[in-house]
Amino acid sequence: MKVLGVCGSHREESNTNKLVKKVAEASGCDFELIYLGKLDIKPCTGCGVCMMNEGQCPIQDDMQQVYEKLLQADSLIIGGPTYFFDLNGSTKDFIDRTMAIFYRSQGPAYHPDMPWLGDRPHAGKPAVIITTVAGSGHQRTIETLKYAFDDCSKMKIVAQLAEVVGMNDIDDMPEVLKRAEEAGEKLGAALKA
Repeated sequence: MKVLGVCGSHREESNTNKLVKKVAEASGCDFELIYLGKLDIKPCTGCGVCMMNEGQCPIQDDMQQVYEKLLQADSLIIGGPTYFFDLNGSTKDFIDRTMAIFYRSQGPAYHPDMPWLGDRPHAGKPAVIITTVAGSGHQRTIETLKYAFDDCSKMKIVAQLAEVVGMNDIDDMPEVLKRAEEAGEKLGAALKA
């Protein structure tokens, strides 16, 4: 089983990215991590070309290589830090750009009476959503992630981590690491079920 972890912080060793990696490792499954900070992913322009062109996004950037990784994944771990009381911009840009995979004729229809909403290639697949924050706003970020991957992509959220870490490093927070390991174990169990 293939787990794709999306590390949404632009600091490679950030708390959010460390949690994505910890969950992936604890899943006991093969995994790949992508670091949005190392990729050139431009914002969605809302042009709708992907809807009319079999899911092909006209923006030529690193998201083109990510689409295939997304479509091959059996599960997702999405981690985005909370900046200014909601999800950081690069993770939101990534989510917006995933819309193109809804029009590649993979997976069940979002709704049989609304074909213009496309298909959901990740429907029913397990996911873990993650955010960290120094102070507050993490509840809003979890709502954003849940809406994107549960409601819109129709994935099954098996665990969520919304960790208030202050200015600390999660490597020094055993209770946070334990929750991440438990989330990874849930993900692994869901994949093997």
